[in-house]
Amino acid sequence: MKLLVLLFSVLVFPLREVVDLQLYIPTQQHDIFLNYANDNFSQVISQNGPKKITAYIKNANYFTLNLDFKLSPQETFISGLPPTLRENTQTLMEDCGTFKDYFTNISLYLQGNINYTEHPSKQDALSVITYKKADCVGFANLVQVYLEAVGIKNRLVKGFYLRNSPGVSEILVPVPHRWVEIFLPNGAKFFFDPQRQRFSAEYIAIKDGVDFKEVKKFKVNLVKKSKKILN
Repeated sequence: MKLLVLLFSVLVFPLREVVDLQLYIPTQQHDIFLNYANDNFSQVISQNGPKKITAYIKNANYFTLNLDFKLSPQETFISGLPPTLRENTQTLMEDCGTFKDYFTNISLYLQGNINYTEHPSKQDALSVITYKKADCVGFANLVQVYLEAVGIKNRLVKGFYLRNSPGVSEILVPVPHRWVEIFLPNGAKFFFDPQRQRFSAEYIAIKDGVDFKEVKKFKVNLVKKSKKILN
């Protein structure tokens, strides 16, 4: 339990740290990438010739997430959920004075109850809590239900998680992935990965309409990585 609380405290009250990556992507699939930025992530894509892309990725986990606002349960939406999912959602809301409390409960529930698997049979939110198994899509689907239950706007994001290549630190392997972007009432928006319970610079977002099946496999060269702590 202490570890789970620590993990969430890093999300809500993170270190004032910025991580920058410069990536070289030897691919002709230029049109799948995009320039994008929100309050904890940015990426800039530069095309340097027909077969070269340079991506500049920044994860700024130092900004303050203001989650101390009152919950606004969406009773119509909640009442329309399947009974098991409705009860699960209402349980996570119990004794929550703020969205921060509710988000903490969501984080702890995912960590303690849902297991990652690459080949779950179903990915809808009800199946995830019933069978306690999900891949990135299932994790995201469940979190989206929790967020919509309290009127928090969100969207599913498509991209790649950049995994280290065994024995070769400067080579990263892009793994198709999905996560969630959350839009707070105060106008802030940030990326959150429900599967890994964090977000970092080791992600790269792609356009929503891209079909993963149509993307040819590629590897990423890590040109430069820097980390700094801000006062």
